[in-house]
Amino acid sequence: MTSDRDREISPPPSDPDAADPRPFPDSLCHRCAAPPQYIRTQRSTFIRCPILKLYPPQPVIACEAFESLEDAKKSDGS
Repeated sequence: MTSDRDREISPPPSDPDAADPRPFPDSLCHRCAAPPQYIRTQRSTFIRCPILKLYPPQPVIACEAFESLEDAKKSDGS
């Protein structure tokens, strides 16, 4: 039997009312312009910040290096 914490991470659902499959869904890491790296083991998932080069304790609720993904898309003209 597979527990919730042993499952693979998939992209966010396209349906906003669907359950969020990401670990720590409230974390700023998921909304950051620097795409986080998900490190999965059999029992844990770690989120690595490519800017800070570390694995911050989750969920991240404040970060000095945070840049909104939406703001980055707007400035790129996307």
